[in-house]
Amino acid sequence: MQLASANENLQKQEFKKEFGVEKSSSSEDYLKCILILRNKKDFVRSKDIAEEMGVTKPSVCNAMKKLKKQNMIYFDEEGYIFFTDEGREAAESIYSKHTLLSRLLRLMGVNKDTADKEACLMEHTISDETYEHINEFVNMENKQQSKK
Repeated sequence: MQLASANENLQKQEFKKEFGVEKSSSSEDYLKCILILRNKKDFVRSKDIAEEMGVTKPSVCNAMKKLKKQNMIYFDEEGYIFFTDEGREAAESIYSKHTLLSRLLRLMGVNKDTADKEACLMEHTISDETYEHINEFVNMENKQQSKK
């Protein structure tokens, strides 16, 4: 258990060094949700995030205040939510980890719903080095599968 905690602390330090803000799985989940919603529609509101994540509007409001303070997002005059460059980079990084881990789990025979849920838990703890190795492995497996 101490090893997992030490790894998580190291991940948080690396994230802070790279993006200049504290890392939390909750913040990452909100960033990922905003990215997913932005890919579906032009504008994202707090209401949209609350509906997508199944949380209350006040929870979203508190999270958005933190993300704004960390310079990850900003609001336009109508209250729509947009990424800063740093916010988009962080969101894309976590989303990339999520999709890769979900693909890996599905390759291993895990059903899609379980793979997505568990990838969401795992995405917050893997290092960039582990991500790169998993990416190479999954791509190699996909190439081998397509040759069959």
